[in-house]
Amino acid sequence: IKKESKIFSPANMRSAQDLEGYDSLLKYWMEKRYTLRYTGGLVPDVYQCFTKEMGVFANPTSPEAPAKLRVAFEVAPFGLLVEKAGGKTSDGVSGGSVLDIEIKAVDQRTAACMGSADEVDRFNSMVLGK
Repeated sequence: IKKESKIFSPANMRSAQDLEGYDSLLKYWMEKRYTLRYTGGLVPDVYQCFTKEMGVFANPTSPEAPAKLRVAFEVAPFGLLVEKAGGKTSDGVSGGSVLDIEIKAVDQRTAACMGSADEVDRFNSMVLGK
């Protein structure tokens, strides 16, 4: 996965109503004329990162739009593939790798961002302030 990208796959866009940083990030991607790839699903949107060799899947959470992605079955497995392919991941909270999340429950859920490193860094900066 290339470091730079011009493709974005936003998820949980309802959280943009609560998170000014996510709203600003979505506007940035649109103003810079990035290609929108949206299916509403982690699997097809992250798969696109592999087929196009670029892209970012962003799924932040807020109190009004809680996490839906499960760590053990969705986020961690795809995070491993993305990182092994040269991409980067963010846990959507600390900005650290999703692979560093300690799994404490089978149904544990989390925010996440993964794909091209520059865009994950932009997510961490604009949404998380990291």
